[in-house]
Amino acid sequence: MKKQRVAIVGKCFYMQIVLVMVLSSTLVACTSFRPEKTDCSNKLTAPIEGMRSDVETREVEQSQPVAVRLNGVSASCHTAKGMVVMDVSAGLKVSRDLSEGIETARVQVPVLISKIGQDEQPYGADSFGFSMAFAKNKDTLYPVVEFRITLEEGARAVLALTPDIVVTQ
Repeated sequence: MKKQRVAIVGKCFYMQIVLVMVLSSTLVACTSFRPEKTDCSNKLTAPIEGMRSDVETREVEQSQPVAVRLNGVSASCHTAKGMVVMDVSAGLKVSRDLSEGIETARVQVPVLISKIGQDEQPYGADSFGFSMAFAKNKDTLYPVVEFRITLEEGARAVLALTPDIVVTQ
């Protein structure tokens, strides 16, 4: 009886080792299917004029001025089907003057992305906004917004904060 238990425990131990080896090799194989990302922050620029913007809260009764500025930007890239896919992470500082109002307020921060080709000619643009809200008595937010840009090989992108969403074609 004791020999049977030892034999069963021994078989289970070997099965566990085989199972761990199979699972670990599967996980390693799965990571090789993900594209390799590289830092490409040098392909994303923001002109001085586009690093700050003034917007207003979206409250109907009483809108309030809000100052927005970029507070650090980073990008990582990988290639897919001949295009460069850029994942951007942008820190923002969004602030309001509490003397203008202390209540909860919503704000939309518009962003404009211009795509510049290898020949330094613009070839496309995207405009979108990020919504956020101030809590009561809160004067400053530090959100990090993330978005994706698809560029031609050798192209770069220019990021700007704008007072309104720009309609692009």
